Amino acid sequence: MYFKFLTFIAFFIFIWIPNTYADSSESSIEQKVTVGQIFVITDNFSLGRNLSGKGQVFYLAAGDAYRNYRAQIDQNWSFAAVDSRNLYRVIKDDSVKIISKKFNDKIIEVELLTGPDKGRKYFAINEELQKNFIKKDQNETS
Repeated sequence: MYFKFLTFIAFFIFIWIPNTYADSSESSIEQKVTVGQIFVITDNFSLGRNLSGKGQVFYLAAGDAYRNYRAQIDQNWSFAAVDSRNLYRVIKDDSVKIISKKFNDKIIEVELLTGPDKGRKYFAINEELQKNFIKKDQNETS
């Protein structure tokens, strides 16, 4: 009887403890994203606009951004293909302004403030924007 009780307690501990740490890691990168804020890229930027490879990208269509967001969550990449001509590769020191939020705040519409495509509107995944960009202080001048 005592062995069954210890087995039950050990099983409960091994199941419960990993779940307590899973929730705390996600909230560590959260920063409040509101319409009108300006963000500048700091991590995971591309080395050039014409070079393929890893790095932060913006999407021309909101649906493409949402399909890629869902693919990251579900790990099902069969419907997440996007033509590379519909991507904008973000390079170092690019800054964007938040225009609106879509798809339950998972996708953000941004306007480019720097670079050759200044003034164009693209879509970004909210989690990637929070992870790779920092909020620019409103008191700073460009």
